[in-house]
Amino acid sequence: MEEEFQDFSKIPLRKEQISRILTSPEGQALIRMLQRDGGKGLREASESLRRGDASGARAALSPLLETPESVRLADQLQKKL
Repeated sequence: MEEEFQDFSKIPLRKEQISRILTSPEGQALIRMLQRDGGKGLREASESLRRGDASGARAALSPLLETPESVRLADQLQKKL
């Protein structure tokens, strides 16, 4: 069964919530995962977003965010919201 990409952009978050998520063990693990390729996917996603290309950003991150580990971390983070 293919996991569906969780679109966190649809969830309104306050600055405090974002800070709590990013400093949580799950958030830190997700950040480390995004940096595994030297940050290449993250840079490509960032560039795509600057151009207004959300689908390009998603495509750049999907190899990193569709692993079983990242899906588990995203589920844990979502429960914290």
